Formats: sequence, structure tokens, C-alpha cells
Amino acid sequence: MPSVFGREREDLGLEGEGTLAKRITVGLPVYKGAEHIAETLRCLQEQTYGEFDAIISVDGNDLETAELCRPFLSDPRFRLVVQPERLDWFGNFNWLLQQDLNEFFCYRQHDDTTAPDFFEVLLRAADEFPQAAAVYCDCQWYGGRSDLEIAPAIEGEPLERLLQHLEQLHPVAVRGVIRREAIAQAGPVRSDEFRALCGVFVWLAKVLRWGSFLRVPEPLYYRLDHPDNNHKQWSHWPEEKRRAMWTTMFTGMMEAIMPVCATAEERLFAQHAILDRVVTFRPERPYLYIPSSPHSSGKLILECLQRLSQEGHVDLLKGSELPVVQAGFRLQEPSAETAQLKAELARLNKSRMLKLGRRIRYLLGRTVR
Repeated sequence: MPSVFGREREDLGLEGEGTLAKRITVGLPVYKGAEHIAETLRCLQEQTYGEFDAIISVDGNDLETAELCRPFLSDPRFRLVVQPERLDWFGNFNWLLQQDLNEFFCYRQHDDTTAPDFFEVLLRAADEFPQAAAVYCDCQWYGGRSDLEIAPAIEGEPLERLLQHLEQLHPVAVRGVIRREAIAQAGPVRSDEFRALCGVFVWLAKVLRWGSFLRVPEPLYYRLDHPDNNHKQWSHWPEEKRRAMWTTMFTGMMEAIMPVCATAEERLFAQHAILDRVVTFRPERPYLYIPSSPHSSGKLILECLQRLSQEGHVDLLKGSELPVVQAGFRLQEPSAETAQLKAELARLNKSRMLKLGRRIRYLLGRTVR
């Protein structure tokens, strides 16, 4: 069991006369974050909107980082949990999602900071647009890069929203405030052997099923660029591993998008859109893996279907959906059956040759007589 430090959380209602109910749960998953965690926690304390709870979940029994968090526990809004075993980022994130959340959840990376009015501005926008599942702002990078990361708002009917997200694949919304109800229907981040590198995109797609994504066009979130950023690690992987990781995007998006399709036509359209997004390179799209040729794209189609089968999600394709793809996939599957058919064909051919040989000898014998 994880060890817990600091005051246990209060009920979410009014905690006393003149005291506002806390609306935000800040989740801080951290591992080997000793260099940056104190600045991140100080930034939280300086927010102009102060009605929040902050849960610091230190992964893998990282006692050095936990020790640097302890001075902040004098602030009753902060709680520290030390996970005895390594959960990795997605496991730690999922653990935080399972806690007793307030009205909004805010994921805060241990090396990121925000403007003092970050919560105040986002909550004001969220109250004006109650149909928004997530409200976020622009992200200003500093350190190794200095660009402004912008993710357009996503609106419309559920399938429209999901197709917009599929095309953009921006992770920015995860760093805003997300409604508790949207998180409840999204469930946890998918885990896999690739450290869930595509997991945040799939999880955001599931959040989008609940409601729209609202952008506040102000650079209130500050991201530190450094060599140890998690998203950079995949670039050092061998191509086969990156390619295999990319197939999880197909399965994940099928899992996220198929439930909102109301008709057979919508299902077919969505399936082709997902497949196109994964296997077809277009310069304006962000990619984690880029197919290098039509041949590699065609091969990737089969690998996506194999991954779908491996994860036990073949049921996401029904009847004659994606018939060309399924036909190709079936050719790859029954190796034992194929071997048996080949053996039977060989025996049949041999039998035919024997019959033909006997017929020829019979005719030759008649000719000689």
C-alpha cells in the first residue's frame, strides 16, 4: 500500500462559514523530479484561485523527491503519497484518476508551471461553457525550445469531435481542467508494452465523447523542454519498435470512436478515417511513426489488424466492414490450415499425375501391338 503524508482530505461541501467548496483536484504524478518539483509546488501555492486539493503521487519509492515535497505539507491543501512500486507515468496517472475527485481534475507535470491566474481564467471559461469536457490554454515552451503550442478548440457532434481530434492529435487539452464526469466515462489510460506512448491521445478521444474541448487563447501554461522529457524517448527506439507502437493508435482509436457511431455508414466512414490516419502520411499531420512508402503503408495495414486481434478487439469490426483489409488479414492468419490445404493439393496433383501416367502407358501398349 502507498504511504500517505499530510492531512486527509475534507468533504467536498462547504468546510466552514465563509469557505468556498473546493472545485479542483490537482494530480501531480512524479518520478525522479527532485530538480523541479519545489518550483512546481510553489507555483500552485501562488494561484489566485486557491480552492483546490493537490495530490502528489511519488512513483517507485523515490524518497529523494518525496523529501523535497514534505515542506509543502504544512499547506493543508497538499497531500503526499509514495507509491512503493514503479507504476510508470500512465499507472501513476490512472491511480490519481481513481481518487475522490472534485468537480475538475488538473494534471500537472512535475516540471511545468503556470501563470498565477491559470485556474481562475480556466474556471471562468468552464462556467460559461458547461458543455465543455476540458478547458485549456496555449502552452509556452521554454528551455530548449521557445515556441507557443496551440491546440484548436474542438466542437460539434460526438463523431465530428472525434474525427477532428484524430486529425490533429494534440495532447494540450490534458494540461487544462477536465470535468469529473468526462473522466468517469473515459476510464483509465490504456496500458501497453510501449509505456502507453499513444495512450494520452486515445484517452483524450474518450474524454471528447462527453463534450467539447474549449481553448482559452492565452499562454498561461509553461512547459520546460529538456532532454529527459518523456515524449522524446521514442525517437531513440529502433524503427520496428516505433512501428509496432504506432499500431496501438489504430486499436485505441477504434476502441474510442466506434461506440459513438450510430449507423453502419458511420462505422465504415470512421474505420476508414482511422486507418487512413495511421497508415497514410500527409505533411500537415503530426506523426509518431511515418510510413516511408506505399509498400510500408500496405504492410502497416496488416500489422494494425494483427494488433487488433492480439488485443482481443476483433469484435470492433463487424460483418463486411473494411472487407479489403479483412481479406488481406485472413490471408495472414491460418498458417496451419494453409499448410494442410497445400498438402492436400500436392496429393491431388500426385494422384492426377499417376492416373495420367497409367493412361499414357496403356495407349503406348496398344500402339505397339
